[in-house]
Amino acid sequence: MDKCSNMRVPGVYTLLINVSIDFCTTVGSLGYICIDSGMYSYIGSARGFGGIEARVKHHIDRVKKRLWWHIDYITSLKAVEIVSIVYAETVRDLEYMLANFLERSSCWSIAVPRFGSTDKRSSTHLFRCLCSFSKCLDELTEMYISIGLRPCVLQFNNHSPRLER
Repeated sequence: MDKCSNMRVPGVYTLLINVSIDFCTTVGSLGYICIDSGMYSYIGSARGFGGIEARVKHHIDRVKKRLWWHIDYITSLKAVEIVSIVYAETVRDLEYMLANFLERSSCWSIAVPRFGSTDKRSSTHLFRCLCSFSKCLDELTEMYISIGLRPCVLQFNNHSPRLER
């Protein structure tokens, strides 16, 4: 079985999100935040029931029963679209490692301090892409590889997912 065909495994993932307009909103414990239009990444983990697949489905679904995570306040907005997901199977908690790599990267900058990371060692889990989309995506997959993961990339084209191998 191809390593990318099963998403019902525990792991770490990064959502690549396009924000089409500037907006401000209240986000849980963070309070009032503002996001400029552009490309962003959000780092998360999925170690519970259903694995990466269940978590990604939750993020893709705009209508949420409850805004649970900081990212839910963003992904529930019409101006926000998940365009790609990088993920890898692991039982280790590696969100902080990926966040630290992105924080030091020349292609990424902290978008909102403490976003998604109030329970973690990272300064944030939401970053803004400063380079081209392809360069940001390449850098992100290289970061997964550098910490010993085998990244898979799921790209959304006209809202239809297709797996890139």
